[in-house]
Amino acid sequence: MLDAVVIGGGVGGLASAYRLRERLRGRMRGAGREPAIAVLERAAIWGGVMRTRVEHGCVLEEGPDSILRAHPAGIGLLDDLGLQGEVQETDVDARRSLIARGDRLLPIPDGLYLLAPGRIRPFLASPTLSWRGKARALGDLVVPRRRADVAEESLAAFVRRRLGRETLERLAQPLAGGIHTGDPERLSVDAAFPHLVAMERSHGSLIRALRARRGDPAFAAAAGPRYALFASLRGGLGRMIEVLVERLAGCDLRLGSGASAIGRDGDAWRVRLDDGTTLSTRAIVLAGPAHAAATLVRGLDSGFADALDAIEYSGVATINIGYAADAVTMPAAAGFVVPAVEGRSLIAATFASRKYSGRAPADVAVVRAFVGGALGERRLDDADATLVAQAVADLRPLLRARGAPLFTTIHRWPRSMAQPTLGHGERVARIRALEAAQRGLALVGNGYEGVGIPQICEQARRAAERLVPG
Repeated sequence: MLDAVVIGGGVGGLASAYRLRERLRGRMRGAGREPAIAVLERAAIWGGVMRTRVEHGCVLEEGPDSILRAHPAGIGLLDDLGLQGEVQETDVDARRSLIARGDRLLPIPDGLYLLAPGRIRPFLASPTLSWRGKARALGDLVVPRRRADVAEESLAAFVRRRLGRETLERLAQPLAGGIHTGDPERLSVDAAFPHLVAMERSHGSLIRALRARRGDPAFAAAAGPRYALFASLRGGLGRMIEVLVERLAGCDLRLGSGASAIGRDGDAWRVRLDDGTTLSTRAIVLAGPAHAAATLVRGLDSGFADALDAIEYSGVATINIGYAADAVTMPAAAGFVVPAVEGRSLIAATFASRKYSGRAPADVAVVRAFVGGALGERRLDDADATLVAQAVADLRPLLRARGAPLFTTIHRWPRSMAQPTLGHGERVARIRALEAAQRGLALVGNGYEGVGIPQICEQARRAAERLVPG
């Protein structure tokens, strides 16, 4: 019998297997054997959505490109893997974000922390909003707190109430779209941006809350996403996957091998594989989307499966586009977001060769564009060539691009971005309660406590502690 089976070979699954092996080795010290762990991945390569490819002399990220340094779990795992020396910070000159308006890319106002202005003067000087929109946003200073009888609000309702419709359309929607690729009318502000709710609760105003924190350097330099807090690895985040796989040498690592169902067999778990064979194990981790976990537990507990299926997901396509460096005007920024009211196919784009140095030759500029998401899911019905052509057309006026790109690559990620919609907190609480009732089972994925790599690494750590206590 195996000590553990991990189903899913993305960063969550591999990190879970790594943490499980550590804890089992501690428990089994002196037992004369290594922990018996199997990791199953239906795809032909490891990494899930975390994939880096090197083509045309460029490092191209097909999934996430950064880890948030403020959360210790992600950077902590890199340290444990011996990757401290390979951590790469965002370039200093690229630590700001832009927003599209017409054919221009406008700087997000200095002092803007996600949605609210922490510094009034640069906010008033910014062309991002009209004067009427700015005046309404400053009304946050007098708008009362959320009523106690209102249990939960959508992000859209929260922003309209506190800052106005224009702030929602021109700032909140695109910035939230860059994180969750979500629809603000359906996203729960309590689940997706709990710090905004806490700021309102503690100070009665987002602006007052930010002004109270002016002495904090992390807030003083804020302009949209806080790029100084992001990091990657030299050569791309795929390096993290490579080292995790190396550290799991000796485990039963199976690519092209998926699971179709799980069940109990006394005190053990039984895992049925796609090829009809079964594995017996003391512990099991379901690492991946909640809808994939729902399929596996359906025969075990239909209520558990229904709860997992209630977590919503959107799809996205990532398009890497290479230009001759002298054929585009690439601003000194990490990238930009695009309001849905602009009517473009793009959700956002990052200036990949500027955000992290050494990602492309000096004569090549790489832009990473994102299409789809909750508000643009229908676009993903189009053929690859159509999606690429639309993205290139959208970028042309914004980057003053001349001529055709040197190369393009596209990768689709269907049902990959979890959506913390209204009621998400209650759904996750129910899922975790049902998980706790299944001894020897743990869930890891972006559908639960957050979509970022650090949150998933933290879930992996907690899963290992739950399955191998003490």
